[in-house]
Amino acid sequence: MITEINPFFARASEYIELDDKFLNLFSPEVLNIFNQNTIWNNVTILRSSPGGGKTTLLKMFTPQILKKLKETSKHDEHNREIYTELKKIGVYDDDGNIKVIGSLVPFNNEYMSIEFLNLNEAQKARVFFSLVNIRIILSTLQSISVLHSFKSIADYRRILFVFQNNLNLPVSIRSINNGIDLYNWACDQEEIICKEIDSVYTDKHRTIEGTDTLYSLDLFAPSNFSIDGQKLQEKILVMLDDVHNLSAFQRTRLVTTIIQKRPAVNTWVSERLKALTMDELFSEGNTEGRDMNTIHIEKFWSKKHSAFEKFAKSVANRRVALALDTPREFASYLMEDFEEVDNEKIQEAIKTVKTRVIEVYGSSDRYKVWISNMDKLNVDSFDKLLEWRSLEILLYRDINKAQQRLSFEGDDLLQENELIKQQEAQVIQAAQLFINKEFQIPFYFGISKVCKLSSFNIEQFLSISGHLFEEIKNNEIRRVVNSNHKIEISSRRQEQIIKNVVNKIKWNELANKVPNFVKIKMLLDSIGEFCQQETYTPNAWNSPGINAIAILMTDRAYLKDIALKDKSNVYYDLAKCIADCISYNLIEFELNYNCKNKTWMLLYLNKMYCAKYNLPMNNGKFKEKKLTELLGWYKNGFKGKTQSKMYS
Repeated sequence: MITEINPFFARASEYIELDDKFLNLFSPEVLNIFNQNTIWNNVTILRSSPGGGKTTLLKMFTPQILKKLKETSKHDEHNREIYTELKKIGVYDDDGNIKVIGSLVPFNNEYMSIEFLNLNEAQKARVFFSLVNIRIILSTLQSISVLHSFKSIADYRRILFVFQNNLNLPVSIRSINNGIDLYNWACDQEEIICKEIDSVYTDKHRTIEGTDTLYSLDLFAPSNFSIDGQKLQEKILVMLDDVHNLSAFQRTRLVTTIIQKRPAVNTWVSERLKALTMDELFSEGNTEGRDMNTIHIEKFWSKKHSAFEKFAKSVANRRVALALDTPREFASYLMEDFEEVDNEKIQEAIKTVKTRVIEVYGSSDRYKVWISNMDKLNVDSFDKLLEWRSLEILLYRDINKAQQRLSFEGDDLLQENELIKQQEAQVIQAAQLFINKEFQIPFYFGISKVCKLSSFNIEQFLSISGHLFEEIKNNEIRRVVNSNHKIEISSRRQEQIIKNVVNKIKWNELANKVPNFVKIKMLLDSIGEFCQQETYTPNAWNSPGINAIAILMTDRAYLKDIALKDKSNVYYDLAKCIADCISYNLIEFELNYNCKNKTWMLLYLNKMYCAKYNLPMNNGKFKEKKLTELLGWYKNGFKGKTQSKMYS
C-alpha cells in the first residue's frame, strides 16, 4: 500500500536528525564525484544549481552520520554500499576506523546583517571573519566530541593545545591550552558579535575583537592539539555550506582568503552558481589545480550519462522503498509501450505516411527498391511507422540533391544497402520527433528520458518523478474501486504529466524565482523556437535535431571582459541575461568547442525545457549565431522565417 506522503518531494538533507532515514535516502553513486587524490590535499569548491545535492553530500561526512553508518553497515546492504564507497576515498581505514572529523558550518542570512552595521568596509570584514572563525571553532569542537564520544561539554578539557606558532591568533586565545577554555571563549565572543548585529536597529555598538584572517583553519592543525595526550589520528574537515547566502563582498573575501591561505586543515566550500560573479559564470567549469579543486556537480554528471542514470534510478528506488510495502523499481511503473489508442493512431499514421511517400516519390524508378521493400518489413507497427517516416526524410534529401545533378547523369536506382547506410540512428530519432509532433504519438516517456530531462540535477529529476509518483498514488486508489485498473502509468499519460510539469509548474516557478524573467523568457523562447524551426525542417538536415546555439569564443570573451564591465555597453543586458540563465540552470554551456576551424561557446537549453519546445535531449548539434542576432532576440523575440512545407 502506498503512503499518503510523496517521498519524492522529500530531500535527504531534511532528515539529518533522523540518521536512519537520511541514510535510507542517500545514494552511494554520488560519491563518485570525489577523487581521493584531490579532496584531501586541495581546497575543494562544490558548485551546482539549486538541488544539485550539495548539502546532502556534505552531511554524509559529519561524525554522527559516519558513526551510524559504521554501526549499520554490518547488517544493512544499502549502508554497506555507502560504507564501501567512503572507504575508497579514505573516510574509513581497513579496520573500519573513521579517519575524518567533518565539521559542517552552514551560512544563513544572519551574516548578511553585518553589512547593515554602522561600520566601514574594513570593520565589517573583521566582524564577519570573527564570526566565521568562532562558528568553525564551535562546530569543530562539537564534531570532535561526537566522534570521540565525549559525555558532556566538560570533556572538552580532554583536548589539549600546544600552538607551534600563535602569532596569527587573536591575543585573547594565545594562552588557551585546552578545549573547554576555547569553547567558553568562543561562546562569549559569539554572544558579543550577535548582540552587536542585533543592535543595528538600536544604534548601540560595542567593541569587537575583530580579525581579517581565517585563523580557525590553522587552529586545528594536527600539530597544534591532542586528545587525552594522544596525537590526533583523523583528518579535520571543515565544510562551509550555502556560501551563496553571503553578500557578494563577503563571499568574494571568504573564498579568496581560503584559496590564498592554503589552510592547514581540509576545507570544502559549497555554493550555488548564482553566487558567482557574471565574469565567473562565463568561465565556470570543472577544474583541478595545485591549490584548488572545483567540482561543478552537473558538469561532472554530464560527462557520465550512464552513471547519472544509475544514480537517479537509485535515488528513485530508495524513495519508492520508503512508500511501498513491497519494494519495486520506480522504472517499472513507467510503461515503455503504447496503449490501444496509440496503436490505432500508429496504424492510421502508417497509412498517411505511406500514401504521401508513394504519391510524391513512387513514380520515380530511382526509389523503386526502397519503397517496395518497406511493405516486406517484419517489424511491429511503431517500428514500421518509424521506417516509413525515416524513408520520407531520406527521399526528401535525395530528390533535392537530384535536382542539382545534371540531366545526363541519369536516374540511377538506389539499392537497399544504400538505404540501410543512410538510415542511421539519428534519422530514426528525428522521425520519432516528427511523428510526435504530427500525430501526437508519445515521445517523452520512460525512465531514461526522465533522467535526460533532469539535466543532471537530482532535484529536477525528483521534481518530475514526484509528479509521476502522484499519478501512481492516484492509480493505486483507483484500483481499490476497479481491480483491473493499472498502477503503471501509460506512455501517453507520462508525456502529459511531464509537459504539465515543464510548461506550467516549473515555468511558472521561474517567474517568482528568477529576476528579470520577462527578458530572460524572451531569450529562452527565441532559442527554443529557433531550435524547433531548425529541428523540423523536412530533410532533418541536423537529425535528430538541435537544442543549442553557439557563439564564437572571441564573442564570449567580448561579453565577459568588456560588455559585462560597462553597463552602457550595447551588449551588457544580453551578457547579463546569459549569465543569469547559466546561474539559474536554464542554460548549460560548453567552452572551447572546435568546429569548422573555429572555437565556440555552446549554449544548450536545460533538457527539461526541450520538452517545452519539442526538441531532442541529446548534445552535439547546434547552430552558430552572431551577437547582433542574439541581441535582437533578447529585445524583440525570434522572428522565424517561412518554412518550406514538411511534405512536398
